[in-house]
Amino acid sequence: TMVVACRIVVGWMLVAGALGSNILNNLDVVGGIVTTPGSASSCSGDLFPDKVVVNGAHFSIEYHDTYKVLTNLLENEVYVLVQRGCSPTLPASLNPKVIVQVPVSRVAVMSSTDSKWIEVIGERSTIIGMNGIYTTSPCLNLRFKKNMTVDMSQVTYNQTLSSYQMNSAPSALTSSYAALNTPLDIVFAGKWDTPRGSNYILTSSSYEQTYKNTSEWGKFIAAFYNKEATINALISDFKTRWDCASQRAIVAAAAAVAAGSTKPKGLAISYISGTTITPFDCSFNAASGLWANKICEVLDAAGLQVVDAVHSYTGSYSNYQQFGDWAADVDVIIVADCTCTYK
Repeated sequence: TMVVACRIVVGWMLVAGALGSNILNNLDVVGGIVTTPGSASSCSGDLFPDKVVVNGAHFSIEYHDTYKVLTNLLENEVYVLVQRGCSPTLPASLNPKVIVQVPVSRVAVMSSTDSKWIEVIGERSTIIGMNGIYTTSPCLNLRFKKNMTVDMSQVTYNQTLSSYQMNSAPSALTSSYAALNTPLDIVFAGKWDTPRGSNYILTSSSYEQTYKNTSEWGKFIAAFYNKEATINALISDFKTRWDCASQRAIVAAAAAVAAGSTKPKGLAISYISGTTITPFDCSFNAASGLWANKICEVLDAAGLQVVDAVHSYTGSYSNYQQFGDWAADVDVIIVADCTCTYK
């Protein structure tokens, strides 16, 4: 029997607290609160010795001595990140959508897809606003309770007045939302998120076709904090753990088959509502090496035989019992969203 051993790595909390060579925010040691934003005392030389390299994801980053050029290749938007305390002359050809001083210290985030990266690099205290509808982080929920972070789902952005206002009358921000009266550095938002504000940064990790490429967007977020050294260590750790766990699962499945067992099956369902089931398309493109949906990649990485219901099930998707009978021999079912009242 082959045994696959996983490398022991440094825990994320230790890595996230490591100091890189880039200029970082000054954080209170006890509470992790930003006391003063990181600012350069001199603007000569390379102020970004810690850099990231993008591996396969749909964004790019270029480093210059005192600024970075970050491009969302899916949205064709350019953002210039200038080291705080410096005023470089930018090429006229750049035409950036947003110019922001980094490291940022006051942000709003419209999705937990982005906020998780801010949390793991140790910059949770910079999240002034968060879309509370999609927040499951217990630490962010505690910040809501203490009015340290406001719920952005309760406000809209008035483009004419260039300010936030409450959704319901009276529109003036209540005292617990007073933090939004002070301008935010940026707003991290997806293409369809609202409210954004005028200085929003579009993130597109959800459009990547593999989970490893999705994780690369942690580098995109970290660049706004000068936390390249921290995110490099974290993502390397994540990918190593993924590869090791996957290899162990595949070896275990192969051993089971060799011993006479059947390879376990996995099925991915997008949505269940009442008696209606919507499965993910789990077809595999051998030429590109990609699954039609990256959630199917998880099943494959776990050493499972991926069941593609979209192309193999011929019954009714609105007949819960019929679909359940068809999938009775499936060992693992991933359900992305469910409004069902029974199992």
